[in-house]
Amino acid sequence: MSRNFEGDPSVIEKLEHEELEAAMVREREPFAQQRVAQLAKANAALRDFLDRLASVPQLDEFIGQVMAAMTGQLGAVSSTLSLFGADDQTLTLKLIYQDGRVRSLDEIGYPNHIRSIKRDELMASGLVQCISLLPLDSPLATRLPEGVRAYLAGIGVKSVLVIPLSSKGRVNGMLSFRFIHERAFQEEDLEIARALATQASLAIQLARLARTAKESAVLEERNRLASEIHDSLAQSFAGISMQLSAAGRAMARKSKDAQQYVERANELARFGLSDARRSALSLRSNEIEEGGLIEALRKLAERSNIPGLINCSFQASRVDEKALSPQVQHDLLRIGQEAISNALRHAQPTEIRVSLRLNPRNLVLKVTDNGSGLAKARLVSGGQGFGFVNMRARAKSLGATLEVRSKPGCGTSVIVRLANSPEARSHDK
Repeated sequence: MSRNFEGDPSVIEKLEHEELEAAMVREREPFAQQRVAQLAKANAALRDFLDRLASVPQLDEFIGQVMAAMTGQLGAVSSTLSLFGADDQTLTLKLIYQDGRVRSLDEIGYPNHIRSIKRDELMASGLVQCISLLPLDSPLATRLPEGVRAYLAGIGVKSVLVIPLSSKGRVNGMLSFRFIHERAFQEEDLEIARALATQASLAIQLARLARTAKESAVLEERNRLASEIHDSLAQSFAGISMQLSAAGRAMARKSKDAQQYVERANELARFGLSDARRSALSLRSNEIEEGGLIEALRKLAERSNIPGLINCSFQASRVDEKALSPQVQHDLLRIGQEAISNALRHAQPTEIRVSLRLNPRNLVLKVTDNGSGLAKARLVSGGQGFGFVNMRARAKSLGATLEVRSKPGCGTSVIVRLANSPEARSHDK
């Protein structure tokens, strides 16, 4: 027996409810799809940032790329990055992304008087509390400094999105995005902006850490060079003074030894001049950039020559220095310099030979002298002292090996081997 549901209020009500739910699902579907698309776009941007962070050698360049991506993501016409300086009290405009690239403040004629703002003023404005969208024709725009509002209005900006950047709970900068039309953001959009701003903040912190590390490395290198210059030149000048004093006393008593003392003083002066030339080469940080490693080593050997006393020569074979990173070239140059300096200051050689060659498995830098050599005990201890610690540290940072071969009276060889591939090892003689 069939049952007729026509006219049954409960059935009709149920059908109407199901149709209403289906209609609501259909209505929400485009928004859901749009939200999925937004999240996918944001995730793609985040992944892209991480890829760029791993591949871009200069972190300052990475920050510019982050700003470019965020500007495009938010549909802004331009964006700015402001950071607190070393005093942590003044927020200063650092970068402007506009017309597809990062531009300098002077290039776009950004007014000097609105490039900085004091922390107290910023805190009073409330802009550091959260992300703020400020239409320039609304009362909210009064939170911006008056000069900034006037400048933005003058270049056709209608609204500004301001995002504070923070680290360890303290605001360390601000990102702002400019729009030439009225703009509204949903909470989802702001969440994406926060996520992207986190990447920018990370990049800023990494850039600062890298800069600090670089400055520390430069300071350490300068201190090392200052110590070397002091030790070598002070030793030379002290010796010259002693020899000339002895010559003066010999001349007073009309001794034939006076000429010998003068010649020794002249010899010490030439040693000092050679040291000064090598130190000057070290202080020129662009030596590698100007001529490459081979040319720098050639100049190093040339400046280590002391006519009539020491012959220093250099030879290169089958080396493609363009395949070597600037850091590798820099460290090899410094190791070569240290090895030559050791020989001149401690071994009394008459000949020093420097070679750089590529064999099937290794790049080999070798510095050999015919001086007094090292005692066996010093070799067993790994060649500590006499600059070997610095050389070994540089070789280790390159993933290279450093070997010191020597025996008393038979000279010393310093050999650095840098493998062409991680698994390659050689015992080149």
